Amino acid sequence: MTQQPPMSHILSLYDDVDELCAVYNPSATSAIRKMVAARKASAAATIMVYGVYNAGKSTLINALLGAEQAQVADTPETYKIQGYRWGDFEILDTPGIDAPQAHEQVTREQLYGADVVIFVVNPLGVVEEEATLSALLELVARNKQIFLVLNRKNPLEPLEAERIKDQLRERIQQMAQARGLPPVLQAIPILEVNARSALKAKLEHKGNLLQNSGFPKFESELNQFFASIEQRQIVAGVATDLSGFLGETLALLDQQRDQASSARIDEFYAQIARREIDLRSLLKASVQAKAAGVAKGAMLAMHQDAEGAQTKIDGLIRRANEQVCGELDDELKRLALDAAQLLEEMLDQVRVQHPDMPSTGALNIPGASAGEPAGATGSAVDMSLLEAGVRQAGGALKTEHVVTVMKLGKEWLPTLFKGIGPITMGKMAEQVVGKVLPAIGVVYQVGKLIYTAFAGDPEQQRLEEQARQEQQERERRDQAIKSLGDDIAWEFSRTLTEVVEANIKSNFALVNDKLKALRGSLSQTECKLSEDRELLVQCQVTLDTYV
Repeated sequence: MTQQPPMSHILSLYDDVDELCAVYNPSATSAIRKMVAARKASAAATIMVYGVYNAGKSTLINALLGAEQAQVADTPETYKIQGYRWGDFEILDTPGIDAPQAHEQVTREQLYGADVVIFVVNPLGVVEEEATLSALLELVARNKQIFLVLNRKNPLEPLEAERIKDQLRERIQQMAQARGLPPVLQAIPILEVNARSALKAKLEHKGNLLQNSGFPKFESELNQFFASIEQRQIVAGVATDLSGFLGETLALLDQQRDQASSARIDEFYAQIARREIDLRSLLKASVQAKAAGVAKGAMLAMHQDAEGAQTKIDGLIRRANEQVCGELDDELKRLALDAAQLLEEMLDQVRVQHPDMPSTGALNIPGASAGEPAGATGSAVDMSLLEAGVRQAGGALKTEHVVTVMKLGKEWLPTLFKGIGPITMGKMAEQVVGKVLPAIGVVYQVGKLIYTAFAGDPEQQRLEEQARQEQQERERRDQAIKSLGDDIAWEFSRTLTEVVEANIKSNFALVNDKLKALRGSLSQTECKLSEDRELLVQCQVTLDTYV
């Protein structure tokens, strides 16, 4: 349920096909296994978890790990730093702020070497935690990346949660000013989670409970910080090595084949598999771009008009959702044209091996004369002309053209890549909006809570103290609005990605089922080679997305 960090993901992808590689490419597998093992043993960065003993540090670590490994107790029992692997990173559990002096010294020695420090606090009473906030500000002054996590053991009302965050930001401002620090709130992201619920959700595979715990957003924030340019280059290098090795393995596998029909089936599958990956990447980028636009528009709406912000944000979400769904529909229709042509060519070759297979008939483009079919010779269609038309027409592509071309593979493509249609598109929109809108109901509550920054006697505002207070209130207001805008964008991106992924999966499942049916005409040996090749290709095309 949790997205893996990039390096862990590509290594786990290889693990899934390691035994196949050993069968078809045994001489080179040993070196690849050593490389993979070395990468698994090397932590890319360290994350230190810090806080008082009853704040839920160990529970949060277990929730990240998805297993009960860190010891949880009602009294301070962590007397030394414990290390755990989480994906590409190492998590360090510490004795805590309230540990004995000797243990605290051990913690501080490690603290300054950590790449990220997670401060875990109980939202009830956190404003009074002087030691916690002092340690936090000390690390901010050292330019450390930190996350302040409010670990709520019981649900908080939205207004109460926002009030606690505002009070916490105000206390941090006061302490930062006393230390002579510049404005610090932007350097201290505050995230609200329920670590106990998140752990339960992971152990029992309860997706809805995990989403309600706030944990996926927290994990995403951590991974996003570690997605530096340097880290991406390292991941890309490993992905390139593994993809190249799989390419060699595929070539060796192909040398064992003796039927042109099975090769043609696998060629078709490889092209479709790559198109599926490309489509996922394209729409993921689109969703992320739209989410950024929604966040920016939402923050602007809240700044300009708190009372009318909800309606404006509603419109932003619906328009962005409609645009992404339109892109998905257009891509599926274009893919229908391409896939039908590819499959018809493949079936022509398979029929040479199996002449008893039924013919699908020739293409008949409406508007073309009987003697001069548009862009076609026999049953072969000039797809470049149709594809160019699709690119120019976009969503205006004529339905009858799609339907006619689909008839090429009517025995194998009854509903393949049929697009999503206006009814399904409407349902997708309601699903996204219905999940995101509840998250922005607190716009009014935030407005009531923090839109008092400019009240007061104009004469008094000339005083230096009043000006300072006004500046701090404005900073808290801006930070609260930014946090809310980010939450809206996160929920929009997560929800829309889920519905788009589900639609893509259902469309591509159809062609994969038909390919399995085609394999039934192959010999047992050829069928096994074809199935193994499918697994290797699927792994390779996914690895290529990291290159």
